[in-house]
Amino acid sequence: MRGFYHIAGIRRATVYSPHSEDKDYAIFLEVLKQLEAMGHEVKVYHEEDLIAGMVEECNIYNMVRSEDAVAKLQALEQTGVVVINSGYGIEHCRRESMTTLLLNNDIPFAPSMIYDLERISTAKVQWSTFNGQYWVKKADGYTIESNDVVFVSEPSHLQQVLDSFAMRGICRVVVSEHLDGDLVKFYGVAGTDFFYWFYPYQSLHSKFGQETVNGAPTGFCFSEKNMKAICFQAAQVLGVEVFGGDAVVAADGTIRLIDFNDWPSFSLCREEAGKAIAQVIIKKIERNLL
Repeated sequence: MRGFYHIAGIRRATVYSPHSEDKDYAIFLEVLKQLEAMGHEVKVYHEEDLIAGMVEECNIYNMVRSEDAVAKLQALEQTGVVVINSGYGIEHCRRESMTTLLLNNDIPFAPSMIYDLERISTAKVQWSTFNGQYWVKKADGYTIESNDVVFVSEPSHLQQVLDSFAMRGICRVVVSEHLDGDLVKFYGVAGTDFFYWFYPYQSLHSKFGQETVNGAPTGFCFSEKNMKAICFQAAQVLGVEVFGGDAVVAADGTIRLIDFNDWPSFSLCREEAGKAIAQVIIKKIERNLL
């Protein structure tokens, strides 16, 4: 280690932590604890402080999500400030961008299409291509309400769901095929060996209860090495070091991602994740000094 670093830690606004405010803050604090144990100084900010231009440090770790905060991170990165996760990576993890980038880069991902609600009718949503079951998801931003992601199993319900999105002022949606199989949640830190997965149904790990659609896991055999490789490839495509998401394992062991996001709560492996995140933060700072 080259020396002692001044680091800004920027908390996530609570609106972007539905039912997970304490968990998200806990991983933020765990990283802070690990960095301080390594001898570094961390000053804590909120997203609003970043937007207001109050962050002066040249090294930042953050959990921000708002458009204004992400734009501010990107502007700072252009001046040489070290940022984890990058503002560009955070932007790439918004649902429409994430879906497009992963599919375009041959990452195993649920078959999906993107629709503009002002330009389509129900008839144009190709129901038959998805074997009769959909997930309709708000395309922009992140899931902050239970009705931002809706399971549709009957064609007759589709128009009602699309209308409900439109009435909320949501103009674009991602429509993904529902995948049968075991639902798996994963966490990872790129640039380290850290990777952790579990069955959220068994762990009662849920924000909105949607894990019940896939039901209790059967325990289908799959390659953890392959899952880790897929997730780390996805992180590279999206440009994030700290990540998490969801995948479905089919009966034949096939793995496909269904969601991918920047900086989850790591609630079942917080201490181990905090150590890995702190390590990758310092590695990135020191690479920037070369």
